[in-house]
Amino acid sequence: MKKHDSLGRLYIWSIGMAGIGVLLTNIPRIDSVGLALKVLFLGLLVCLGELSQVSMPLGKGTISVSSPLLHTTAVLFGPEVGVWVSALATIRKKDLQGKVPLGVVLFNRGMLSISVLSFCRVYSLAGGTHGGLDFPRDFIAFIAGALAYTLSNAVMVALGISVQSGMSLPGVWGMYIRWGLPNMLALFPLGFLMVMVAQQGGPWLLVLFFIPLMVTKYSLEKYTEMREVYQELAGALSSAIDFRDSYTRGHSERVAEYASLLAKELRLPEDQIEIIRYVGLLHDVGKVGIRDKIMKKPGAYTYEEYQEMKRHAALGADMLEGMRLLGRGQDWIRYHHERWDGKGFPDGLKGEDIPLEARIIACADSFDAMTTDRPYKNKMSVPEAREELIRCSGTQFDPRIVQAMLKVIDKHLLAGK
Repeated sequence: MKKHDSLGRLYIWSIGMAGIGVLLTNIPRIDSVGLALKVLFLGLLVCLGELSQVSMPLGKGTISVSSPLLHTTAVLFGPEVGVWVSALATIRKKDLQGKVPLGVVLFNRGMLSISVLSFCRVYSLAGGTHGGLDFPRDFIAFIAGALAYTLSNAVMVALGISVQSGMSLPGVWGMYIRWGLPNMLALFPLGFLMVMVAQQGGPWLLVLFFIPLMVTKYSLEKYTEMREVYQELAGALSSAIDFRDSYTRGHSERVAEYASLLAKELRLPEDQIEIIRYVGLLHDVGKVGIRDKIMKKPGAYTYEEYQEMKRHAALGADMLEGMRLLGRGQDWIRYHHERWDGKGFPDGLKGEDIPLEARIIACADSFDAMTTDRPYKNKMSVPEAREELIRCSGTQFDPRIVQAMLKVIDKHLLAGK
């Protein structure tokens, strides 16, 4: 078993046990039928909110929009009711069917009960009162409590992904957590309003708030769908380019893989590595604008043909213009044929003037070209290509990138040989 697997299990069970401790030390007192009905109704609303969960990027868990309902429950009925509703009302059908490991079920219960308790403690310390709200006196206290809930929840999720995957905590935060926080923060005023409405007209009126909650869910879904669409689009376009030439089939996928491994070796943030992979898939997309006569020519290019082929970098960069997620990679594609010594194209950039990501893709691109058969040359062996990278370090390639690529080759291509 890998080290991070055992650490992940230990972490998950620790949060689960801590949550059980929170529940056992916060037993609620339900002393009237009316109170029981109100609590059950709020629990039902939380259940409905949990049915509308949104998947996190790359399938790393889900995000719920029911947090304002949990805050409302905690403010109106106190932390004891709040933590128990958060633990029980969020249990899903697949949890009960055994489709989710027991440790994960307990982890989710623990995470939510701890987060709600954090809300209650901060809310009380900031001067908030349970049983009802007084506007504007309790507004700041409510926002502080909601912030404590959101951050404690986010940190526990991020730590869980980090210890299970071996990724750095900042990397996990950037890829899986940060993107959803603005939408969750936007729910804070809505949660405060829900408490005000519930204490004036009863919890039954909270059904009116499901429309704005569903709008938030829709916004979160669109973001995750956008990332999936970009991934599929990048894959489809790279395949279209590669299929134009049987000699380069699979080239873009390999370049994307080498580039992402390089970025990891350089310890770049995980969200940046993800974009580098997408852009690596699309680094040659500008070749759609190059004539087949040139693209499929088996021999060496004439000067005029080479000048036309060189246009593919700028064409590819222009194609990314306006793309929300990938637009930042425009210059990475434009400059992936620049050289460390300034003798590349299209602008003759030199050294650190070339974007780091472009230098990464350039090294990955060249390594795959060296180790792949082409009409005009036979492929090199991996050891031969490794030596070529060393020879060209400081001239064609950034020496730091070459050192990282050598480690990638040794770890992933030569290990065990």
